[in-house]
Amino acid sequence: MSTLLSQLLSNSDNDTLWIADENSKALLTAGLQFRGTLLSNRWDIVHAAEQICISALFSDFDLPAIEKTFSRIVYPVSKEKAAVHHVINTAAERLQENGELILIGSKNSGIKTYAQKAAQKFGGGKSLQKHGTEYSSHNQLNRDATLGVALDDSDYRALRKLDSLNGLFSKPGLFGWNKIDVGSALLARHFSEQLPKTPFNALDLGCGFGYLSVQLAQLAPDTHIVATDNNAAALLACQNNFDLHGIKGEVIAGDAGSQVASTSVDIVICNPPFHQGFQVEGDLTDRFLADAARTLKSGGSALFVVNEFIPLARKTEGLFREVTLLEKAKGFCVFRLTK
Repeated sequence: MSTLLSQLLSNSDNDTLWIADENSKALLTAGLQFRGTLLSNRWDIVHAAEQICISALFSDFDLPAIEKTFSRIVYPVSKEKAAVHHVINTAAERLQENGELILIGSKNSGIKTYAQKAAQKFGGGKSLQKHGTEYSSHNQLNRDATLGVALDDSDYRALRKLDSLNGLFSKPGLFGWNKIDVGSALLARHFSEQLPKTPFNALDLGCGFGYLSVQLAQLAPDTHIVATDNNAAALLACQNNFDLHGIKGEVIAGDAGSQVASTSVDIVICNPPFHQGFQVEGDLTDRFLADAARTLKSGGSALFVVNEFIPLARKTEGLFREVTLLEKAKGFCVFRLTK
């Protein structure tokens, strides 16, 4: 938990915008007193904020779409450079005269480089302060100053069809957004022999841009697929890929499978994440397994691919009656789990 961020937010007024990344949940669950507005690209962060009556917005860091302007924007820098550059580029549009953009990060987050880039964008001098193991960068908006050129954000807001994804839509803001994940490709190879007899309902748990859903739909075009993800960028890309391929189903926001009804699907497909921002999050796989078991009908199966160091067989104890290793290759393991 960031002590510096907690101090800044606790002392903020109604005109503060907190851009909350995936590492911010601990502050919310600790009962943070924050009077401003929270913006996050993570559904679970927004949901947690609303539970303690904080005004919260869910979007892919879409600052220009916010109607209000702010005296201060506080942003613990994200892991992805394109996202940080996008926020620095668009922050000035939502700041009041003499408003301040405050970036926060540890040394390994790239904060020193971002401080220099923010100063150039805002047309002022670099202002970096050290607070123990953390740093804060302060940049004030002066309407009379000449703003610097936009930072390279890889055209952050634009969805694009990529040849590297066989023509699927994706965008920056997603992990591995411009390549097919090795684990997902391994998992998809088993669909033809592991899918139940049609018709059936499927759940793509942690869908990303929808690669697994598309592979499944090509084998079973009449299947109803629910795809869910926590990330706003993923939902935008996945919905476009559903539309592109005429997939029957829906794309919904949720934390793992939190918004999917119990015992509602015949099969779950999943390549669960194991990183949360700059940290390795050990219980992410546990949550995805628990939601797979909860949403499956009796006798249904879940097809999972995980890094080989994840002890998935042990983690499934009490959730599934049968665990079958289908393949171990390229640092990944593919499993079939039977409810």
